[in-house]
Amino acid sequence: MNGEITITSVKVYPFDTLEAGGSVLAMAEIVIGGALLIKGFRIVSTSGGGMFVGFPSSKGKDDKWRDLVIAKNERTKSLIRNTIMVAYKEFVNLQP
Repeated sequence: MNGEITITSVKVYPFDTLEAGGSVLAMAEIVIGGALLIKGFRIVSTSGGGMFVGFPSSKGKDDKWRDLVIAKNERTKSLIRNTIMVAYKEFVNLQP
């Protein structure tokens, strides 16, 4: 096994919180190799007008955020983020 992953599916769900003062534009989930579903990715708007993909995380009882999914290398992290961002841009362009 060479450590490469194959993203076989991406779903984007609208979740725009901008009007309420938030920064989340949408949520996303991916399927890896047709066998593993990972939910909870966030497409987030930055104050500078850009966007980024946040990995799933959870807030603990101590109010600290902890990552639930961790890419073990930069190549995997970039692949996931880029694939989700492409799917989000396609989703936005399909909306009336």
